[in-house]
Amino acid sequence: MYFGTFAKSMAGIGAFVASEKKIIDYLRYTMRSQIFAKSLPMPMVIGALKRLEMLRSMPELRNKLWLIVKALQEGLKAKGFNLGNTESPVTPVLFPGNTAQVTNVLMDLREKYNIFCSIVVYPVVPKGVIMLRLIPTAVHTLQDVEYTINAFSEVKEKLSSGKYDGENVIAVN
Repeated sequence: MYFGTFAKSMAGIGAFVASEKKIIDYLRYTMRSQIFAKSLPMPMVIGALKRLEMLRSMPELRNKLWLIVKALQEGLKAKGFNLGNTESPVTPVLFPGNTAQVTNVLMDLREKYNIFCSIVVYPVVPKGVIMLRLIPTAVHTLQDVEYTINAFSEVKEKLSSGKYDGENVIAVN
């Protein structure tokens, strides 16, 4: 059996399971109906096929991606950030904190630093832990990586000093 997701690997939505016909038939008849209730929108299918074609025909993109990933992850670790255990381009950055704080952190990252990342909170991570998830790409540059590391260092300092505490803190300078 093969499982794959288009969310992170193909910057899209959806996933797939591939196997022998008898296994797929078994899954179709025994899994919850919602799993097979919706198919992917055609633009997502076409986009995933194009990205797969690019992965096969342009290995330089994969090499560039791993250069950026390595620079980002090593740079964050060198600044004392906890990345947990990741072996993929998806880069989790873990902080102590709560939902109100991470909401303010996220707002600051987006509004002041123009950095997009997603947040992960309890129950996906333990209470008292917040995770910011960065997903570098092959179109990012080493300058982007340096900027991100510096921005995260500033945000870490603000979080430690309590500038993100409180329910109504937005875009702290």
